[in-house]
Amino acid sequence: MAIKTWEKLLYPLVICITGLSWAIFITINSFFLFRMTINAQMTKLVGMTTAKIMKNYYQLIMYLEFPWVKDLKLSDFPFSIHGYEHMHEVKDLFLLNFGILVAFTILCIIMYSRVRKNNSWWILVMGLRNMLIIIPMIVFFLTLNFDYWFVMFHKLFFRNNYWIFDPVKDPIINVLPDSFFTICFISIFVLLEIYLIISFIIVKRKMNQEK
Repeated sequence: MAIKTWEKLLYPLVICITGLSWAIFITINSFFLFRMTINAQMTKLVGMTTAKIMKNYYQLIMYLEFPWVKDLKLSDFPFSIHGYEHMHEVKDLFLLNFGILVAFTILCIIMYSRVRKNNSWWILVMGLRNMLIIIPMIVFFLTLNFDYWFVMFHKLFFRNNYWIFDPVKDPIINVLPDSFFTICFISIFVLLEIYLIISFIIVKRKMNQEK
């Protein structure tokens, strides 16, 4: 069966969403990224050792990623009602991303099987080539005013302004500096670009082999 027009448009999108979901998942679980942002000033501010801060961070990630962890309880950081509500909303987004990751990974497997059956690797080559150009352009555009887009992201995905933490009521914000979110942003798109490059090389090789 020939590849339909809608599939030509859908396949690159499936590849990109799959890669983005995996990049987010890997970044979330790359604990060394958070460790990189801990410095002497931060430990002095919260009165904790690096090890203790990391322990609380692990507890936070367990709450955000594991569906069966219902209560947000950190050893050394209390939460206000609004702070707790925001973290619950973040948990919903993390779980949504994991669901997308699973669903789109399956779609990717089906898509590659269909492309191989029809020997239509050229479709993926074209789509991946476009993505390799478009993604860096988008990232460059976002980095021109990262603070603005960071705020817009929160306004888009959250129903309230609970994400604006008061350090007195929600001291966890003292160990989650802007630099940490910037590093995560960079990590996500670097991983996505690596994924797209590897996919392009593999698909191009397949296309050349089956000519």
